[in-house]
Amino acid sequence: MAAPRRPNDRLVPAPGDELCIAFADTRSWRGSEPATETLNGLGDVLAWCAQAKAIDGHTRTTLEAWANRHGTEAAQLFAEAIAARELIYGLFSATAAGRAVAQRDVDALSRLLAAAPARMEVAVGTGGARDGAMWRLPPAVPTAASLLAPVLWSAGDLLVGEHLDRVRRCANDKCLWLFVDDSKSGTRRWCAMRACGNRAKAHRHYLRKVNPPAEASG
Repeated sequence: MAAPRRPNDRLVPAPGDELCIAFADTRSWRGSEPATETLNGLGDVLAWCAQAKAIDGHTRTTLEAWANRHGTEAAQLFAEAIAARELIYGLFSATAAGRAVAQRDVDALSRLLAAAPARMEVAVGTGGARDGAMWRLPPAVPTAASLLAPVLWSAGDLLVGEHLDRVRRCANDKCLWLFVDDSKSGTRRWCAMRACGNRAKAHRHYLRKVNPPAEASG
């Protein structure tokens, strides 16, 4: 029989490979100057985590209230969250480019994982696992390792898992978003065909128009 839920426990679904990649991609157009930043304060980080189901509504409200009372500490937590994001991007950008990951970055991820709550207890609905089993965590505390625990689990699982060789970086050198290539051929080049892929097609069409191939002489 499952243990009763403790007050303020945090229930999170199992994170997939895409969770850490989605977090890394909250900074976009990394090859452009300036890049596009979507996380401009701790409130944005909390909103992203809530949307990604890494935290629940109660946790978000609690941490927002804490941030309102502790401005300096909240700014530090935001800085730590952004540093974690850049660490994740650096790790998977390197593997996507065929480079070895830096040991210092692996060590930094390991330290964050060690500080994060462990996946040790499963909670299930009244109808059993078919109602949706989730990881039960203690209430979030204002640290990057606690707040981003599911993101960090996702990064660790992806780094040591069988899908690492499917991590790609968008071929648009102005974009550089990361993605997990789920195509059958494993040859996907663009973060999204409707975005960077179509831009590339339009650019090739433009080049053919302004530089038509020379006709063969006979």
